[in-house]
Amino acid sequence: AWPPTVGHLSRSSFFVFLLLHLVCVLSQREVPSALVSLSNVTDQFALLSFKSLVTRVPYNVLSNWNSNISFCDWNGISCSRGLQRVVALNLSKKALEGTLSPYISNLSFLQVLDLLSDSFHGHLPVDF
Repeated sequence: AWPPTVGHLSRSSFFVFLLLHLVCVLSQREVPSALVSLSNVTDQFALLSFKSLVTRVPYNVLSNWNSNISFCDWNGISCSRGLQRVVALNLSKKALEGTLSPYISNLSFLQVLDLLSDSFHGHLPVDF
């Protein structure tokens, strides 16, 4: 009979069943603002870490990269609509120089990283 009862499932199977049920329920609701806020802090920290390792910034292209402005409004940043997560970092042809921050991999929604004609050294993190 459906749904299965606890007696018919092992504990691990029951846990998986509950987890899947929870995912289904939560996927139909808005993401709690506290989770969005925490994710935003992670993205902002990763971007500020990136900025801190840029040693040459002509044209003041990173001048609005500060905590007084939403990072989604920073030069070169594009965010997803709903979650306000960084999906693109496009600073191509800005003549930037510096070291790549290892925290760039914390931008877990990043789909585009464009640093064409900039001069960065270091390595992208393995988990990137």
